[in-house]
Amino acid sequence: MEIKIRVKDQSIAATLIKPENLDSKNPALIFVHGWKSNQARNIKRATEVSKLGFVCLTIDLRGHGKSDGKIDQYSCKDHLEDIKTAYEYLLKLPEVDPKQIGIIGSSYGGNLSAVAANFLKFKWLVLRVPALYIDKYFDVPTEELIGKDEEGKAFKSSDATPETSSALKGVVNFKGKILIVESEKDVVIPHAVIENYLKFITPSKLTYKVMKDAAHSLETEEQEKEYIEILMSFLRRQESN
Repeated sequence: MEIKIRVKDQSIAATLIKPENLDSKNPALIFVHGWKSNQARNIKRATEVSKLGFVCLTIDLRGHGKSDGKIDQYSCKDHLEDIKTAYEYLLKLPEVDPKQIGIIGSSYGGNLSAVAANFLKFKWLVLRVPALYIDKYFDVPTEELIGKDEEGKAFKSSDATPETSSALKGVVNFKGKILIVESEKDVVIPHAVIENYLKFITPSKLTYKVMKDAAHSLETEEQEKEYIEILMSFLRRQESN
């Protein structure tokens, strides 16, 4: 079901996908796309994941997809507000268990999801090829930040710490289970960035998967199916615990 969610005086486009067999209280997930992407791929992923009994909400960040605004207007801080608003929307649904909400973010959306864990009570945190921004640029429009940064240092820091990056602070303090998915042949988010996340996550919380031969964006239907199976396997294990 396509919906609009108000964020201040604007709207973000979203899709709400419910399992066929709803319980009185169901676990829920928010899906967050990458920079200059949209929710289209996440809708396909969420449709599959909903078969496990999850209420799924995919969103277009402002300036992306069918959401309001121009992309050059928004910073990480603004897009964090989009996630907070999506979370509040889920909390108001009577069929959602407020103690069982997770978030799944890719690339730029992975960084945002980790940051959001500082502010919102998530049970699961899934980061696929997560970017890593440092806090001093948090309120700089992301388009401006990337445009001035030809080497990508602003979003692929390999020496950030929880003191300089709210994304790392988010994974350090996260109480639930974390899934990190890396692409073996990713030249946008290299292994050093993933390693920077991994070294701050308690091993007992972590599931870490590397997709062989995959680039930053999943390029084949087989890779997309592999990622969905990784997601579903991780979520099945959480349900059985």
